[in-house]
Order: sequence, then C-alpha cells, then structure tokens
Amino acid sequence: MLVDDYEGTTHRAYSQAMADPAFLLDTDGRVAFYNMWTHVPTLKTAIDALLAQEGRGVVKGGIDRTPHLLASFVDGYRGPRRGGRRAHLEYDLGGFGAGTLTFLGQKAKPLLAGFALRAAPRGDPMEK
Repeated sequence: MLVDDYEGTTHRAYSQAMADPAFLLDTDGRVAFYNMWTHVPTLKTAIDALLAQEGRGVVKGGIDRTPHLLASFVDGYRGPRRGGRRAHLEYDLGGFGAGTLTFLGQKAKPLLAGFALRAAPRGDPMEK
C-alpha cells in the first residue's frame, strides 16, 4: 500500500490529476490496473485477477474508465453538508445540480447503500 504526501506528488505523477484514482501495481512495480474513479468492487476484481496470475502483468485490460457515480450519489453529501449552504450552492452550480442530487441520494441511502457502497462485486463470496 502506498500513501501519498499532502502535496499529492505520487497522485499527480501517475494520474494526470484525476480526482479519485486507484492504482494496482504488480510485483515488478508496474501499473497492472488503473481505476480512474476508485470503485472498490472493480478494484477487488482486479486484485483477484492479479493474484491469479502470480502478481505480474496487466489485468482487466489495464484501465477502468467507467465513472462509478452511484456511490458518490448515495454517500457524497457529507462534504457539502459540512461546508454549509454556500458549499452546497457552489457544488450545485459547478456540478450541474450535483449538490441537489447528492442531497437526494442521501435521502435514498437506506434503500441504495447495500448496493451502491458494497465492497465486493455482486456474487462474490465476500459480499454480504
């Protein structure tokens, strides 16, 4: 596991400043899989694939460009809520209504959390 510094040096070196990437490195230190928007079930599938090929090489085509937005929709309101009305308004204006969508997603969280915030892919034995 690599933890970046506060300046985000490693983040910028690998991701061209994407907001929420995850990188899976193989045993040789090469990028085996790049998850442009961190999505835990997708990352777990890539880890399992890498382990199945003895920790070396590219897995799952090497990159996942899918914008996994459901988790942000369901659990993304905490930040704007802490920031107050102005933060919510700016998020709404800058994100084409994202503030309002995450507010609604928070209200739907009891119904959607089990699916949207899961740690394992559907059908995985680790899934609850």
